[in-house]
Amino acid sequence: MHHFQHKGATLGKPSLKQTLDALKRQVLNGKSYLKIAEGLIQADQVLFDGSTTFFFMTIDGSLELAQIAAARLYDRSKGTVTVEAMLCEAAAQAGDFKYGDRTLVENAVLKSVKRVIAIQPIVDVIRRRRDKWLAHLDPEAVHDPAALSAKAKLTIPDLERVFKESEEIVLDLSNLYEGVIGELRYLGGDDYKSALNWIRKAKCAYVERYEQEHGAGSWNGPRPRDCSRQPWDLL
Repeated sequence: MHHFQHKGATLGKPSLKQTLDALKRQVLNGKSYLKIAEGLIQADQVLFDGSTTFFFMTIDGSLELAQIAAARLYDRSKGTVTVEAMLCEAAAQAGDFKYGDRTLVENAVLKSVKRVIAIQPIVDVIRRRRDKWLAHLDPEAVHDPAALSAKAKLTIPDLERVFKESEEIVLDLSNLYEGVIGELRYLGGDDYKSALNWIRKAKCAYVERYEQEHGAGSWNGPRPRDCSRQPWDLL
């Protein structure tokens, strides 16, 4: 006899470790997207000449993905894995933590709850942006995008704060549950700088060759910052 799973039936509740790992991945990815976007925004814009669509789409996409990652951490959909749900589960399992007694765990949960409350205004803005534009095209937002921007104003420092506080929360609980410590980061998470540096060197070399052919000072176009005249730096 075949057994079929009824629609809506659950496949099983994730363990606390699985929940913590999933939340840490969201924090890590969100932080990384935001770091790339911020780095490209601050980069020498001359380096984007010839590939402006690619770079500006990368910036815009990274900012959107960072917001979506932040929204996932504090989603209100029933049954989703969130920071708040994790804290409730941690409180319920406070006696099962390997690296902290019940009192330490309960204090960590209380401290984390206070952190969540402190960033709630920013989280509300992120959630509104997700619901009105990032995940869905709300008719009101389509009709008047400027109104959404005014009502749900968000800055890069706002996002940085959400990820910073969220990282502290998941690391505090992970430390007590399984002894995990250390900042959440990808090895080579800033390797976009290497790509930009190769572009800088290529553009500087082009300017150098142009002026060798047409005379010093003949190049009147935009010049990348920090163009070295040393031959070995232009290779």
